[in-house]
Amino acid sequence: MSRACCIGECMVELRGAGDGLLRQGFAGDSYNTAVYLKRSAPEISVQYVTATGTDPMSRAMRGAWTEEGIEDDLAFAVPDRKPGLYMIELDAAGERRFHYWRGESAAKRWLFELRAAGIDTLYGADLVYLSGISLAILAPGERRDALTLLEELRGKVGKIAFDPNYRPALWGSRQEAAETMREAVARSDIFLPSSEDMESLFGAEAIPACAETAMTADGARCLVDGEWVKGELATRVVDTSGAGDSFNGAYLAARLRGAGPQEAARAGLALAAKVVGHAGAVIPR
Repeated sequence: MSRACCIGECMVELRGAGDGLLRQGFAGDSYNTAVYLKRSAPEISVQYVTATGTDPMSRAMRGAWTEEGIEDDLAFAVPDRKPGLYMIELDAAGERRFHYWRGESAAKRWLFELRAAGIDTLYGADLVYLSGISLAILAPGERRDALTLLEELRGKVGKIAFDPNYRPALWGSRQEAAETMREAVARSDIFLPSSEDMESLFGAEAIPACAETAMTADGARCLVDGEWVKGELATRVVDTSGAGDSFNGAYLAARLRGAGPQEAARAGLALAAKVVGHAGAVIPR
C-alpha cells in the first residue's frame, strides 16, 4: 500500500450560511490536500502530520479526519494549545478572502513534536507533502530546521512535494518568504505553485528547477514541463476556497497511482472545477 504524509495545520473554518449565520467545518491547505488525495485514491494510506490540542474542538477535528479516512497517529497532542480558526469572506464572484485567529494554534509545534518523536516515523513514505503555510506558522528560527528536515528526508522517502501557498501576513517580508521557498523547492521533487504565488514571490526571476516537474495552475489550465494542459471550465463558481488544494490532492493521488504529470494534471483540474461549485474548502463527500 502506498503511503502519503501531509504536513501542516488544520483549522476551524467558519463560512457564511445566510441570515447572519455561520457554518463550522475543519480545513487548512495541507489538510484539504490530504482529504482530496484520500478521496481520489482510497487505497492510499494518508497520514496527517501536525499537532492539536486536547480540548473538545480538537477532538471533534480529529473525528472529522477519521470520517475522511485520514490517519492521526502522527498528529501530536499538545494539552495547553487549541486549534486555529479562520473565516471565509466571499465577493460576488466567489473569490475568497480569509481572516485568521491562530495565536494559540497547536499546529505551530508540528516540527518540535515531530523531532521529539523521531523523523524516522516518516521514513518509507512514498510521498511527503507540505506547503509554505506549513513553514510560515513555525517560529522564524525553526524554519531553517524545517529545511534541514527536508534535506534529511531525501533518499528516505519516495518524493517530496511542495506548494508555496504564499500568505504575506505570515512572513516578515516578501524577500524572507521568497528565500525560504526557494530553498524548500530545491529540496523537493514536485513543485505546485499557482501563478499568483509565482508573480508575488519571484516576479520575473527564475525559480529553481525541481527534479520531477514544475507546474503553475492558471484558471482551467496548468503548465506541465513547458506544455499547457487544459481542463474543463467550472459550470459555476460559488467559492474558490480549496481549489488549488483539491488540484494538488488529485494530482498527487494520480502520480502515486503511476500516472504521468499531464494525466495527473487533468485529474487535478477536473476535481478543482467541481470544488469551486460548492461552499467551503472541503466539499461534501
